[in-house]
Amino acid sequence: MSLGVKLRNLRYEKDWSQTEIADRLRVSQPAYHLWETDQAKPTTENLLRISEVYNLDLYSLLDSKDQTIINNPIFNDQSISQQYYPTINMINPELLESLIKNQNQISKQQDQIAKLIENQNKMIETLLKK
Repeated sequence: MSLGVKLRNLRYEKDWSQTEIADRLRVSQPAYHLWETDQAKPTTENLLRISEVYNLDLYSLLDSKDQTIINNPIFNDQSISQQYYPTINMINPELLESLIKNQNQISKQQDQIAKLIENQNKMIETLLKK
């Protein structure tokens, strides 16, 4: 089952609109809609928020073999069940935490690189004016 279908089933179980869940997750409704329709994937930070809002562990949210939220008859039609969307299958929560930390470090490094490039461009502009 794709993550989008899981998100739809979870939202329907709570009887929430897309706007309500998007507000709870602090994202826009159009962004959330893309997740439910598998046109985009939530960031790691958003996955953590989703797991908190629905009180699920990340493994059950991301595991494509998880059957705990399939039981909504609205989504048991052939067109949805025959689709395949790859999902991350995390076996170890510590591994996921490590990946999140690495992603945060990479983001910080990218910010630092952007600042260095900006400073370098300023220096080049100054040298060209002389």
